[in-house]
Amino acid sequence: MLSTFIVEDDVEQLATLKQTVANHIMINDFDMELTLATSQAQELLSYLADHADVDGLYFLDIEYPGQTLNGLTLATKIRDMDVNAKIVFVSTHAEMAFLTFERRIEPLDFIVKDLGPAAVKAKVETDIRIAYDRYTKQGAVSQAIFSYTKGGQLFNVALNDVLFIETGTSRNKLVLHLTDRLVQYNGKISDEATAHPELFRVHKSFLVNPSQLARIDKPNQRGYFDNGEAVDIAVRKMRDLVALIKQNELTVTID
Repeated sequence: MLSTFIVEDDVEQLATLKQTVANHIMINDFDMELTLATSQAQELLSYLADHADVDGLYFLDIEYPGQTLNGLTLATKIRDMDVNAKIVFVSTHAEMAFLTFERRIEPLDFIVKDLGPAAVKAKVETDIRIAYDRYTKQGAVSQAIFSYTKGGQLFNVALNDVLFIETGTSRNKLVLHLTDRLVQYNGKISDEATAHPELFRVHKSFLVNPSQLARIDKPNQRGYFDNGEAVDIAVRKMRDLVALIKQNELTVTID
């Protein structure tokens, strides 16, 4: 998931940015969240220090009067902590733009507030789309990815976040069970089994991620996950599943 952060000391502008970002994420159903919106630069750094491996999109002002950090210093520290950070400056200080290059911050954009609310909103929304597109492409290269299409749009999630896929109640509907949510989309479970050989077809209705299984109950033909969810395992699939678990030395309890 792409986390989005806003640091803006003006209360009204902070509220406007929060609304713009949250609405655009929701309308487009992006795999993103507005993680933190604050007026305090140090609060963002404290969050990053406590949360490793963040993939972030950051909207920053340049000046934070009365604070020890300014936007340029904050961005430099963000770049050290999140090497793939997508940084957007939103500021009245257009003359400071060249300093972002001098400090090798490599911002995604520099939005000048004086353009007016409508233009700023449009630019913020464009930057969200660009950042999300780069995030999905970056993820496909850097880690094992599960991809699915919903509403004509491609979504990528980390394969490690996939628990299992089950057939839905309607024809050609699938339910993707992730560690933090459920997603329903159009598809066939046989096609997903072919497209994602890392997953294992344990039943005509279930395709599981073996590495996410917590326990196998052989007598009752059930597989369990850490979150309490369970799937049926066909008799003829049990032996192959157990062999796969042992071969790959997965930490799955087998009863």
